[in-house]
Amino acid sequence: MSTHRPRYRYVAFRLEAARLFRREEVLEAVRAASPRLWLVNFEGTSGLVRTTNLEKEATIRALNDIEAMAGERVRVQTVGTSGTIRAATQKYLKT
Repeated sequence: MSTHRPRYRYVAFRLEAARLFRREEVLEAVRAASPRLWLVNFEGTSGLVRTTNLEKEATIRALNDIEAMAGERVRVQTVGTSGTIRAATQKYLKT
């Protein structure tokens, strides 16, 4: 049994859709893709999801495979991955 804390990674993503979605709608779609994902931040068309270093690749695939949110077609594009929320926000989510 391991006593090590998980090493978290933060995956930044952007949504391309006909309308803006609420945080709850995005959270529902993210949890449907993978129940272990944690939506850290979401504003407008971009957000951050927390995962572990071991599940990073599976998380990116799961996010990119999301095709619908709240019954509407959507395209999720992962932008980048970082080890801290601050770095992910500064690198990938600042416009």
